[in-house]
Amino acid sequence: MSTGLDMYLRGAEEAGLLGRFAGSPYVAGSYEEPVRGELQYLVTYVDPDLAASCAWWAELPGIARTADPATRAVVARVPSDHRPPTPWHRYLTYLSYHGAAAVPAEAGDHAPDLPEVVPARPEHEGLIVAWLGVALSNAALCHGAEDARPQEDVLKSLLDHPGRASFVVLLDGAPAGHATVFCDERDDVTGEPIAELFDILVEAPPADRRRATMALVSAAARHAGARRLPLIGNVVHTLTGEVDPGERVVAALRSQGWRPDHVMWWLALDEPTRAAGTSAHREDTGR
Repeated sequence: MSTGLDMYLRGAEEAGLLGRFAGSPYVAGSYEEPVRGELQYLVTYVDPDLAASCAWWAELPGIARTADPATRAVVARVPSDHRPPTPWHRYLTYLSYHGAAAVPAEAGDHAPDLPEVVPARPEHEGLIVAWLGVALSNAALCHGAEDARPQEDVLKSLLDHPGRASFVVLLDGAPAGHATVFCDERDDVTGEPIAELFDILVEAPPADRRRATMALVSAAARHAGARRLPLIGNVVHTLTGEVDPGERVVAALRSQGWRPDHVMWWLALDEPTRAAGTSAHREDTGR
C-alpha cells in the first residue's frame, strides 16, 4: 500500500524534481521567496540517510548552483532530530502540540484560571487583520527583508482562507489578542491532514500575555482535536545577528507540550561550508 510519502516522491519524479545522492532520494527545485524576493533552491524532502551525511551537506550548495546559477540561498526541510553542519541557520521550526489541551474538554471554553476566549466575530476582523500584519512584518524582519510591510492582498487572502478559524482572547472584557488556525491544510510531504496554527499574538503585559496565550492555545487545540487533526505551529528564526530569539521560543514551547516535528534550514550561497565529515549530527529532540 502506497504511503503519502511514496505518492509525494512519485509526483516529484513526474515533475522532474526528484534527485538522488549516493542512491538516496531528495526533492528540490527553484523557488522565489515572496517576502525578500530571494531565489532559493528549496529542498522539500531529504532522505534520513542524507540528513545524516556530511558528504551530502558539502555537495548541496554545488547542486543548487548547478540547478540555477542565480540561486541566492538553499532552504532544506530536515527531520527535527538532525542538524546540518555550520554555517546552516535555522529558518523555521515546525512543532506539533501534545499538551493537555489537545484533549477536548467536556465543559466550558476556558479553564477557570485562564482568560475567556471567544470565536472571532465580524467586529473583530479589523483587529485580526492588524495582528496578522504584525506577525508577517515580524517574520519578514527576522528573515532580513528591507520592506517588511505585508501587502493588503496577502492579508485579505489570509482572512478569506478556506477553513480559517480565529479566536479572540478577552482581558477585562476587551479583545487583547488572537489565534488563527487553518483547518484545511495538509503536510506538504506526508499528505497528512493538519490544523495549522498560523499565528498567535497577544498585546498585554508579560504575565497576562502568558495566560492569554495559554488560553488561545487551548482553544486552538480543542478546535483541531474536535476535527481529529494534529495542531501544527511554527517559530520563525532570526537570520541576522549572533543571537536567535527563536531558539528560546522553541525551548519554552517544548516545556508547554509542543514537540519539534521538522526544521527548515537556510544557507546563503556566499557562505563557506565546512569540509565533509565534520559537523552533521543527530539531535535529541525529546520525541
